[in-house]
This record gives sequence, C-alpha cells and structure tokens, in this order.
Amino acid sequence: MEFNSVGYCVLGIPAYFFCAFIGFVVATSAFLILVSLKKYDPVPHMKALMISVVGLILCSRLFGCLSGVYRAVGVNERITIDTVLKTGIVFYGGLIGMLITYVCCIRSPLIRDKDYHVLDVLAVTMPLFHTISRVGCFLGGCCFGKQSASVIPVLYTTIENGVVTTEQRIPIQLIEAAFNFCLFLYLLYLLSKQSWRNEHILYKYLLIYSVGRFLLEFGRGDTVRGLICGVSFSQVISVMIWLFVIRMVIKNKEDVKWEQ
Repeated sequence: MEFNSVGYCVLGIPAYFFCAFIGFVVATSAFLILVSLKKYDPVPHMKALMISVVGLILCSRLFGCLSGVYRAVGVNERITIDTVLKTGIVFYGGLIGMLITYVCCIRSPLIRDKDYHVLDVLAVTMPLFHTISRVGCFLGGCCFGKQSASVIPVLYTTIENGVVTTEQRIPIQLIEAAFNFCLFLYLLYLLSKQSWRNEHILYKYLLIYSVGRFLLEFGRGDTVRGLICGVSFSQVISVMIWLFVIRMVIKNKEDVKWEQ
C-alpha cells in the first residue's frame, strides 16, 4: 500500500480538519443520544459541552506550546518565542481541558443536577472522536510512524522537517484509530449495563487509553513531538494520568470505607 498525504484534501478541505469536524459531529450526536438515554436533560449538557470545547481548544494549544519547550530541551536548543508559538495541538491537552471545563460547568448554576456520572457518558464518546481524527492524521500527514519494513508497512509520503519524504512506515495513526474504536466499543458496553454507575468508566478510559498511548508512542516517527532520553511528551503525560487515576481510585475506596 502507498499513500501521499502531502496536500491531501477531502471536498477541498484539508483532510485533518475535515475528519476532526466529522469526528466532532459524530461524537457530539452520540453524546446527546446517550445522555438522553441515561435520563439526563440534554439541553444544559449540550451547553456545557459547547463551553467545554473552548477549554479543549485552549488547553490543546497550551500543551502544544509545552511540547515545543519539551522538544527544545530534548535537542538542547535555546528556548525562544518561536519554540513556544510555532507548535501545534496536543490531544492530551484537549482531553484534560475538556474534562476540567465540564466539571466547572457541573459545579456552576448551568447544570442543576450535580451528577458527575455524566462524565462517564462523555468518556464513552471521546475515543469515538479520536478514532475519526486519527484517520485524519493519516490522511493529513501528521503523527506518522517510524520507518519500518514490517508486515504492515505503508509507502508513505509526508513532510518531515520541511522536506517531502517517501518511506516505508508503520501506519501508526491507523493502528491508534483501531485501538480507539475498540476502546469505544468496550466503554459503550460498560455504559449499557444496569450497573454502569459502578463501572468507573471515565477512570477506565483514562487508564486504558494512556497505557495504549504510552506503548504506541514507541512506533511514532515524527520528531516534532519532542523526546527526552527516548521518552516523548505524551508518554510523560500518560504516566501522570496513571498516577492520577490510581490516586482517585484509592481516594474513592477510602471514602466508601468512611461512609460504612
């Protein structure tokens, strides 16, 4: 298989932005359907979701700036304004920004029902969005895999460090898309159970995705994301998420024991 991602567009729109938009529409529609099925009022939660998108955009860009600093440290470059500003977006930043903003919305007068389990519903739709946007990464030429003559290589044309290259590469974007879709199906199964409120869906999503992302990063070939001692910026965030989830699980168990 071969694919040229340079300048690839869908209906005249750059492929990544097209897929990101489709992913947003599909994931938002799924969220509203699932919220309604779980007997939440969809109107305030739709408003909260739109507000949370602002947090997603801002934090994804903020983490992009941080990744630029991380990369500069990794290659021993001087940190400048360009180091910070000439960067892209980071999925983890968007994920964290959306969750924090949504929690703030729940705590605000916008949502009367202070039920944080709606975050479990939101978590189900996140890998659905990510599945489609990762396909956009493949079509758009970003987040590409390492050069490899493995059993599933793609003769992939992209732009690397300002130069058009054509190499046999691991289609890591498509592998991650498949991983995210499987994760979506698993979380949807948990949400369909009568005991879904006890399934800790959000924590399971964060833990499973961060472990998968940590491993998949070893198959990445783009250097713009930054490496320090062979560890990428996203892998550092993955470890921080593990620690957060473990801490929250322990805290919840302690709270249950205290109530008993």
